Amino acid sequence: MTIAQAHSFAIFGLGRFGTSIVSHLAENDVEILAADRDLARVEAVADWVDQAVVGDASDDAFLARVAIEHFDVAVFAMGEQFEASVMATMLAKERGCRRVVVKALDARQAKILSRIGADQVVLPEVEMGAKIAHRLVNANILGVLDQIPGVDITERRPDPQWVGKTLAEADIRRTAGLEVLALIRAGRPQIPVPPSTILSADDVLLTVNTR
Repeated sequence: MTIAQAHSFAIFGLGRFGTSIVSHLAENDVEILAADRDLARVEAVADWVDQAVVGDASDDAFLARVAIEHFDVAVFAMGEQFEASVMATMLAKERGCRRVVVKALDARQAKILSRIGADQVVLPEVEMGAKIAHRLVNANILGVLDQIPGVDITERRPDPQWVGKTLAEADIRRTAGLEVLALIRAGRPQIPVPPSTILSADDVLLTVNTR
C-alpha cells in the first residue's frame, strides 16, 4: 500500500489496547475482523465489527480459516503473550499479509518483532489507540507530507500560555507559526479542531509549520 487508504483490518487480541483500536476503527467506513481466545472479549465488540471470532492468532490453521492474507492490515495486540505475538507475526508474513502491526511491551520486544518481519511495532505507553487507528486508516499520508520540503509535522503538548484558552484565543498560527491539524484528547482525535476548543495541558496537538 502507498498513499491509498486501507479498508480492511484484522485485529487479534481484545484487551484494553486492542479493543481501543477496534472501537476507533469502527468509527470509519472499513471492514473489521476482531478475534481473541476469550469468548467474553469477542462478544463485547461483536456489535462494532463485521466478524467477531474466537481463536488463537498463533495457530496457522486459525489464520488460514479467517483468510488473514486478504486483509489490508493485520494487528496483533497480544503484548502480554510475547511468544504468541512472535509466532503470529511470522505466520502472517508467510501467508503474504501486506501490513503487519504488532504490540510490544518494551524496546527489546519491539526490536525482535521488527527483525522477524513486523511492518510496524507499537508501544501503547507511547502511542494511544486512537492515534494508531487514525494512522492505520490514513496509511502513510503524514509520512508523505513530512517528505515535502519546508513541511514539518510535529506532535506536541500545548504551550503553558495556551492552556485554558480557546484555539482562537491562543492564536497559534500568528504567535508560533503553526497550523493545528488535529487534537487528541482522552484517546479520541478531533479533526478539524473547532476554534472554540479550550486547550488543556493533557491535549496532544498535531501541528504543521506555516512559516
